[in-house]
Amino acid sequence: MKSKICVLASLALGAICPSILAQEAPPAGIVYGPKASFNISAPEGWVVDNESAKEQGMPCVLYPKDSSWSDAKTVMYAKVASPEWEGVNAFVAMAIKEMKAKHGTPKEKIASGKTKDGHDYFINEYPATKTYSQWERVGYVQLPQGVAYIVLTSRDQASYQKDLGALEKVLKTLVYIEPKSEVASGQEYARRYRQLLHQHSEGQIEPLLTEWREKAPDDPDAWITSANYYFNQRQMRLEMKEPSPGDITVTDKRTGKVGSISHEEDKPGMKRAVELLQEATTKFSDHLDIWCGLAFMYQESGDFDNELATLKKMVVYTREHPTQLKWLKGEPLSEPADKFVPEKLHEYGLYYEKKENADDDKRWYQIATLATDQYPNDPQGFKDAAGYWADLGEWKKARESFEKAHQLNPKSVGTLIGLGQISAEMEDFVSARKYYEDALKLEPNGQYSQTAKESLQKLKKK
Repeated sequence: MKSKICVLASLALGAICPSILAQEAPPAGIVYGPKASFNISAPEGWVVDNESAKEQGMPCVLYPKDSSWSDAKTVMYAKVASPEWEGVNAFVAMAIKEMKAKHGTPKEKIASGKTKDGHDYFINEYPATKTYSQWERVGYVQLPQGVAYIVLTSRDQASYQKDLGALEKVLKTLVYIEPKSEVASGQEYARRYRQLLHQHSEGQIEPLLTEWREKAPDDPDAWITSANYYFNQRQMRLEMKEPSPGDITVTDKRTGKVGSISHEEDKPGMKRAVELLQEATTKFSDHLDIWCGLAFMYQESGDFDNELATLKKMVVYTREHPTQLKWLKGEPLSEPADKFVPEKLHEYGLYYEKKENADDDKRWYQIATLATDQYPNDPQGFKDAAGYWADLGEWKKARESFEKAHQLNPKSVGTLIGLGQISAEMEDFVSARKYYEDALKLEPNGQYSQTAKESLQKLKKK
């Protein structure tokens, strides 16, 4: 049956604000901009939150401990101005001009001082108006090649008067972060890595990869490239034996004998590759390509238990963080996570389905079950489960799974064909005929149409 059954905000670019955790240190965060970055700490009684306002374009916000981003009467957020604004005075003049209609005329430079590392700051106040009820003050800092600004905004004047001092406390913790030098950039390391590979300078590659990870700790490509390097240390081996389903095969032109190609595993290299990707999944958890790469390495080494465990951890993370997920080269997912991830699980399951043996079929079913349990609104896992039960001749269970897939996607012609085949096996010829006819209505000349027509011809004899 197997062969037949068929992932003020308008004034600045978005910033990243990962938490900095340290013992006996106040909550802190780093705000990254295109040309300048800085570190700030929350004042006593306040917290830094990196998640709650991401979708609003503010991934670094602060509010009192006894409240939240959504209900606090006073909050703050920190940003770096867009790259065209390197001078603080020009940026503030533009901001005042754009905000004047709503905010009125601000009180300029009501306070000033120096940041923790000696950069000058000043504060403007933007009182509430008839058209804008928020009370706000903004601290501006001139940084090398950029402008930092921190906004304090309150819902009413009483809250503003109570909390306004928190802004200067934050400004006094600010520390400028030097941008990465060109030699430390990921692109430069990637270029040098490709050059060493081309020159077969293996002795220099490992030190370069180590330096890349040390000097560019926020670059996921440093870990991905390193893991791929160690993974590819495997040696290809030609075995003139009867190939198994799914094997890569080659034919000896002299004898006509067919053999299979396999990789002789370099265990230290594979172990190091896995360690690097395990580390990367904790550093760059939103990169699903890293999770999938780790699962693939386990698959290649025949370690299904760890492969499945990795896929489960990936699913847990994506269910808890459905937005801001990334794929290759840090690009956003091409589909919503609840569609993208089930399709990836299906691809891992197909690897075992194609092997066509009982043990691998069980592994196929375990991955399908992960999909149906965690993504019950996606039909693919149910179709995979139906194929597994059909292979065992468990027609009732197969039909139940196909029916669930059909409910989720009534226009799937492949599912209708599967239901027709299962119904025919169960000698429910009336249902089989209806499923084939429905498939033809949806797809009169598609890839499944010939199967449906031939099956209907056979049913006429029943």
